[in-house]
Amino acid sequence: MKNRSNHALVGIFSVGALVLLLGFTVFTGGFSSLRDENERFVLVFHENVYGLHEGGKVTLNGVRIGRVERFFIGDAIEKGPVPVQVEINRKLVLRHMVEQKNEIFDEDGKFKKELIPRLMGQLIQESFVTGILYVNLTTENDPGDDPETPNMLYGFVEIRTKDSIFAELSESINLEKLSKQMSDLMETATEKLGNLDILTMGSDFSDTNAEIQNFLKDFSKAYVPLGPSLTETSVEAKAAFAEISEVSVRLKKMLDPSSDFRFGFSDTLREIAAMAKSLKRLADLLERNPQAFLRGKPKPQE
Repeated sequence: MKNRSNHALVGIFSVGALVLLLGFTVFTGGFSSLRDENERFVLVFHENVYGLHEGGKVTLNGVRIGRVERFFIGDAIEKGPVPVQVEINRKLVLRHMVEQKNEIFDEDGKFKKELIPRLMGQLIQESFVTGILYVNLTTENDPGDDPETPNMLYGFVEIRTKDSIFAELSESINLEKLSKQMSDLMETATEKLGNLDILTMGSDFSDTNAEIQNFLKDFSKAYVPLGPSLTETSVEAKAAFAEISEVSVRLKKMLDPSSDFRFGFSDTLREIAAMAKSLKRLADLLERNPQAFLRGKPKPQE
């Protein structure tokens, strides 16, 4: 009697296992066939994708419609673009899409062919604390490429991309470029000042002053009634030219390469350039690790 019970129990377990195996096969087979019908696209991001992981979500205007499937790396050695393959889950699309007058998807839950060139992908920060990124798709007014001849990459249609907010911020705070422009300005100013012959200018002023004095003397002799007034004027003009000559000498001394002013100005520009480079590195760090401010400095044991 006991042996019969054991045989019956074994039979029940065997049948149950067979049913589970068949169900699993049907389920996975159906799931695979459904996934094979999903659309796949490639997006190329020309920025650091730290925080974007395989399996990360893909959204359309914030609504999840797919996932990040894989990355393509190795095309470039330094600062190469990062192509990302995404999968659009038809099950999610069919769940949320409207059936009538749908301007984005067709009846099968796939993007309309004429709409694909208008799609634009962007990396979005999911959380400032975790630094997790995801891909958000939007539709732009720009028609893009010809729908009949889309750009293909790695066997998939490519969707255009635009810089993330952090990438735009990093580009707008390009203090390194500003410091370089200031350095170029300093070099140009130094070159022009070096070519400026202050002594010749002072000599020219003196010669001009002498010529004017001679002219006034001759004029005074010819027109005696106006002589005293013109003589006073010539004296004042001579004094003015003397002051101009003195200013030119002081200016030359101040702009001399060994002067304190030139040294201080150059040193200030060097400090501004160093500060600009530091701020640029900080902007790049925040672009790659936006959660760095909250995490703070790691402990020695970390």
